[in-house]
Amino acid sequence: MGPFRKSILREIRHFGHSKVLVTAVIVLPAVMSVLYSLLFAKGVIDDLPVAVYDGDKTELSRQLIRMVDATPAAAVTLHVESIEQGRHAMVQGLVSAVLVIPKGLQADIYAGHGGAQVTAEISGAQILNSGMLRRDITTVLQAFNIGVETQLLGARGIPQRKGYAMAYPIPFEKHVLFNPYGSYAYYLLPGVMFLALIVTVAIVTVYVVGIELKEGTAPEWIETAGGSVTRALAAKLTPYLLMFCLISVLMNTLLYRFLGMPFHGHAAVILVLGNLFVILAYMAISVMLVALTANTRFSMSIAGGFATASLSFCGLTFPALGMYPAIVALSKLFPYTFFIDLFIEQSLRGAPPARSLGDLAAMGAFVVAMALLMPRLKHIALNPKYYGKD
Repeated sequence: MGPFRKSILREIRHFGHSKVLVTAVIVLPAVMSVLYSLLFAKGVIDDLPVAVYDGDKTELSRQLIRMVDATPAAAVTLHVESIEQGRHAMVQGLVSAVLVIPKGLQADIYAGHGGAQVTAEISGAQILNSGMLRRDITTVLQAFNIGVETQLLGARGIPQRKGYAMAYPIPFEKHVLFNPYGSYAYYLLPGVMFLALIVTVAIVTVYVVGIELKEGTAPEWIETAGGSVTRALAAKLTPYLLMFCLISVLMNTLLYRFLGMPFHGHAAVILVLGNLFVILAYMAISVMLVALTANTRFSMSIAGGFATASLSFCGLTFPALGMYPAIVALSKLFPYTFFIDLFIEQSLRGAPPARSLGDLAAMGAFVVAMALLMPRLKHIALNPKYYGKD
């Protein structure tokens, strides 16, 4: 039996005897993947509660209320007797917006006086909710204005088609590409799901490498691999790499089969390689931390924090276009930035495979950087003064 195979079997035995590793590598990522899928299963936010103050109480105002209630984002759940009552309901969190229809709306419109102003007060405490309400209510008011103008022109004897053309002279047709339904399951869920995976990858990798130093078994680990630290590390990480890849397969199955996420790419192999490379990159970072610090507990803290911060810097929650140039440059230190870029390009945009080769190369660079620290890792592995540290 060759040294590489012996080393792999040694690591498999260690894994099988450790309930902590079995839970961390298999149970937790699988459970979290299912929970995240259920959390985002609905995909879009709808029927956000809206209060209405109808000071006009006419057929026209009731029509406007019905139009707002018919939008995907809004649901009229409360009719108030005063504007202050509506604002109080918003402060209490009972509604997300207050639609204010002034008295005399219909009379002013039909008299041609103008001046009547419909107001929407929208809570900005939750950015996603406020953005969707603002979009749908604005769309309704535009359609309402066009309808009223067409009706007024018709009262002057202008045919409906011509009146509509006069009220809406420049037709506008919107086509939303890549994620037309605005589904968070298509955009945010993959980022959150794979973040949970890379956090697990980073912490587990530090643990399985650092435990050899903590327990003083590093010489045996190196000796089993025939004295080669590279072979020893490769054999140690291979079982975990395979298991993490299987977890990524589960995640992709949930995304594309269970949640129906579209895949617009030309070559699924690029996405598969992206999964593989991001796992390897965070494994490499964890190994580098152990090699540089020779301290398992400290390395686990840094690795977990670094992996968690990846979501903030990758441009998924806040676009890179809005970041300072220095922060954009800093984001390149996180492999997850390149993975998210690759994922969006291949899954949602359908970019040519060649467009993502740079992202793969950037993630591969972290593995090359780890290789440069192999002599340092071998040094601490064979030096007893580094044993027994947490």
